[in-house]
Amino acid sequence: MKQTLTDLPVDVLLIIFANLDSAKDLRALALQNRSLSRVVRDDGWRVFVRNRFPSLSIPNTSQGHQSWQQLAHSLTFQSRCWDKRSLQFRGLFQARDAHPGGRRGQAHLYHPVVDSWLDPESQEEMLVWGAGKDIVARYRQRGRDGGSTKVECARTDGKFVGLRSGYDDIRALSVIKGQRGHDGSRMMVMGRDSGELVLLSAEPDRFGEQLVELRPAPFDGAEEDSSVTPAQGHGTINSVDVVRGSTGSLIAAATKSSVLIYEVPRDDRSEAFPLTAYDLNPDSLATSGAPLGRPQLCRATWMGQDGLIALALKGCKDPLRYLEMTPTGWNQHTAAKNIDLEAQFGIGYGNICSNSLQPVQPNASSRGGTSLLLSAWRDGSCRLQDLRTPSPFDAVYEDNIDPWADMESLLVYGTERFVGGGMNGATIKVFDFRWTKGYYHTSGLPCLNKRPYPKPVQPFLKEPSNSNCAQRCNLAVGTACCWHGLSRDIYYRPNASFFLSKDIPGQGTPAVWSLSKPSDLSPNFYVGVSGGILEANLAERGTKYDPNFGFEDWAADSMTPGGYKSRDLRHSVMETGDGLLVQSNDRAVDLPPILRRRSVNSGRRKNLRKPGREGDAHHRLDDGILSVSDVEDVRTLTRSIGAMTLPLA
Repeated sequence: MKQTLTDLPVDVLLIIFANLDSAKDLRALALQNRSLSRVVRDDGWRVFVRNRFPSLSIPNTSQGHQSWQQLAHSLTFQSRCWDKRSLQFRGLFQARDAHPGGRRGQAHLYHPVVDSWLDPESQEEMLVWGAGKDIVARYRQRGRDGGSTKVECARTDGKFVGLRSGYDDIRALSVIKGQRGHDGSRMMVMGRDSGELVLLSAEPDRFGEQLVELRPAPFDGAEEDSSVTPAQGHGTINSVDVVRGSTGSLIAAATKSSVLIYEVPRDDRSEAFPLTAYDLNPDSLATSGAPLGRPQLCRATWMGQDGLIALALKGCKDPLRYLEMTPTGWNQHTAAKNIDLEAQFGIGYGNICSNSLQPVQPNASSRGGTSLLLSAWRDGSCRLQDLRTPSPFDAVYEDNIDPWADMESLLVYGTERFVGGGMNGATIKVFDFRWTKGYYHTSGLPCLNKRPYPKPVQPFLKEPSNSNCAQRCNLAVGTACCWHGLSRDIYYRPNASFFLSKDIPGQGTPAVWSLSKPSDLSPNFYVGVSGGILEANLAERGTKYDPNFGFEDWAADSMTPGGYKSRDLRHSVMETGDGLLVQSNDRAVDLPPILRRRSVNSGRRKNLRKPGREGDAHHRLDDGILSVSDVEDVRTLTRSIGAMTLPLA
């Protein structure tokens, strides 16, 4: 009897689904008959998402309101926007007369600390930031069944409780994600310059209400643990970080000399003491060759688990370290060094950008955290390192056009890409990890016997040869056409920088102080710049947004009750090479063209029929396929709107 695809066992079909390159192929199978449609709906989209985006943290769909097909839609949409530079920016700045003490039209240039979270169950996004001595929050609830987005704001004003600017400014802020208080309220932990460390309510009607005071006294039995010393006071709180442990959430608070570990209380107590603490005394640092004087701890970051903490220090020879929990207590280790690799790559071990520590999870489904850490250094490099191996780094990244610009803050998306920002203006740098990727949006495009266009400007890479390319892809023998074969090469996938300083209000040069994303599924992330917050959205030109996780009013000008006004920001884009460190990059290179992007609400060209790489087209699960007859129309379009250097979709 003649066998058909539907006669195969489901397990075999799932293996086929796992090897499909694009959502278009899976969608085509689902349209063949009812039997395949049912298998694709029940298991196919889940297999596709898990295999094509393995490093992103994706919750079980039973926790939210989206199906696996909708998750595939959003993830492919977002991946295509990243590759096509389809980022749009909006700013949240204080209104003109929000601060009577300042000059008219001048923004209050505080250094914001920002955190955000998207609740997968309620689909509500919470954005919280420290504005000097104040705390501001915005809540956005996605409208269901086409309904409008509900927006609510809250704010605490420090002057009404006697707080002083500067001395009582907020240095650290983190939302407690996935755990609520004993009364069901959301919570956040906040640390100030003055040493105050408290757990606050994050509910809009009780926003900023103190729930628990986190006091510095050591836990009972400190005399049994030599690493714990009595503390007279916190001192300045340099950082707070929260991890979800086996029994609840744990807080790691870093002062200038110690790391304090707290458990988020589940009862109605008004104060809490550390479960354990580790004091970075000078004797423990002297063994690694620390200079005279007292080194300072700048940041402590959980490595995705409750037994491993990365540390950033200053004033010592070894600024990157980590603490490991053992049966006998905390053990401090110095990150590995290698003189041969240091000479080969021409890098030194100077000062670290303390706010840049970011754990990298190579596989989101794995348990037990990670030992991979991404960090930025004052020489302009970003280093990916496995803390438990003898190698000082696994990869080193830099801006090939401006290699000396350091990045004070980093934001990681699995092993797909990372975002950086620093003190050299309001500039956002997007880097590809150059890890093996599971999904390329170009896989959904038709075969073409041409190179990807337009040709990129690459300072150090040699253009790859197309001598082995075929006219059409042949999956049976594993050959690719010129278009598909070269589209995956890093030569045609350069990194990019987004410049926004011209539209930032206030005097002086703005800087990026913090970065935060609500979740790996969110099509937006937040940037704390001098005097305000920027929202970066993965959106197509015009007002097209992610249909499953985006907010339909994100592009609207609005005035919030907290005294902040949302407005559109223009930006310029420049491609910055492949992003891998080049030792000989110690001199100026030819500056690539800087392209000015239109604003979100400026509309789009009505005489253009087909999409370019800036994302004018409506996104479908077939990845916006173009026919070969449209190639010349697309070529005209890419030149007219200043498209970047990635293949079309």
